Amino acid sequence: MGRSSPQQRAIRYHSPSHTPSLTALRTRVQSPILTGDSRHLTPRRYAQGQIERPGYPQALLFDYPQLEALFEAGYMNQVPVVVTDVLQTPKSQAHSPVTVRIMRGIAAALPLHPDESTPWEIWNAVALARIHAVNASLQHQALYVGRSCLLLNGIQGWSANPQITIYRPTRRSTSRLPACSVGSTTVPETGVTCSSIPPLSEERRRTNGLETEHPYDALIRCVQQEEPLEAFVLGCMALHQWSNFSMFEQMESRERAEEIRVALLKRLERSPTKRGLRRACAILRAIDPGCENPAEAALLWLVRSISPFPSLTQVHIEVRGRHYYADIVIADLRIIIEFDGIGKLGDNQSDLARAKREWIRRDEDLRDAGWNVIRVSWPDYNDWEGLRLRLMRALGRTSSSLDHRLLWSPPTERCDGRNRRFRIGRTPQRVHVLDRKQRTG
Repeated sequence: MGRSSPQQRAIRYHSPSHTPSLTALRTRVQSPILTGDSRHLTPRRYAQGQIERPGYPQALLFDYPQLEALFEAGYMNQVPVVVTDVLQTPKSQAHSPVTVRIMRGIAAALPLHPDESTPWEIWNAVALARIHAVNASLQHQALYVGRSCLLLNGIQGWSANPQITIYRPTRRSTSRLPACSVGSTTVPETGVTCSSIPPLSEERRRTNGLETEHPYDALIRCVQQEEPLEAFVLGCMALHQWSNFSMFEQMESRERAEEIRVALLKRLERSPTKRGLRRACAILRAIDPGCENPAEAALLWLVRSISPFPSLTQVHIEVRGRHYYADIVIADLRIIIEFDGIGKLGDNQSDLARAKREWIRRDEDLRDAGWNVIRVSWPDYNDWEGLRLRLMRALGRTSSSLDHRLLWSPPTERCDGRNRRFRIGRTPQRVHVLDRKQRTG
């Protein structure tokens, strides 16, 4: 990958409609955040200060209070990320705990506080910052495709530390990005890869100043090239977002999702890449908009790879006047499969105790109504084969269809290694299963 001078990086990071001169860069000017109706961001310019470096203009930094207000107002679909030259960062920013070195010569100022942010929030912020840092280092306009396009559009996959993918028709190459530390959290190294496979269509999008292929094309690229786990999770998260899914308006949400699914399958038919086409079709037919997060999507992926029975998401169940929404329901077997994430536990001991009481009452209600409840948590994902085997035992002897079997392939280090996601717990917990033959009530 070609590298450019800090001057070129600073100029390219502006809105295409505004190209500052070197003279303007040496003057401290407060520019408007929005240029016309384009919603492109215009950086704030800082003077060079006491450092004399011939040929190096000062760094460009965003005005964070204004950007936060802009983000809250809905003008940006991601947390704003600022890329600046390491040696040019003003002292007030250089000593800030949120200024992170991304790569040689480039740092990012992340709008979060290390002590108040969860590790996965930090991983996500660094993943976005790396895309902007790579963009600032390139000599020419880049086209971000696949996983990078989806991440820029707010779609999370299974991997929290994905590679950055750029379309380059004449050259394929890979480079490394070093590990980043934010407070006590370290995000492992990752890579930048150039793909020579062109987008399916000529449609382009601009997201936070970066050019991407159409998100539909990006998802098609992923279901054909990524591992089944990553492809399935990305598909569920994309469908959830694009359909504007609401568990309280499921009929309308699922109708929108089916229209999107049809459009995706039509695009897949135009793909010149025939390798993995059957598995890609199976994934697009199996993804579900009801998954609210990657963990639920991964659980649904496992269930649909082994069960021949319909598995529904976000199912409303009323027991004794109390209303519950189950993550995954296999009605034919009277089985409910729930994912228990950390977010459901609360932030303190009081919330944890209340959550446990609610779980006990919920389980008692559901079992009294004839349901068998299986609970899965993050540590169970550290042993995919073991979790899959326990789910198969809970479902009994079944034979899934070929399309369902195509969904399964054990995740590799490239998809699920320690450099790819933040792990919780070291050993899988036992999945609690009530035998389907056991009497309830």
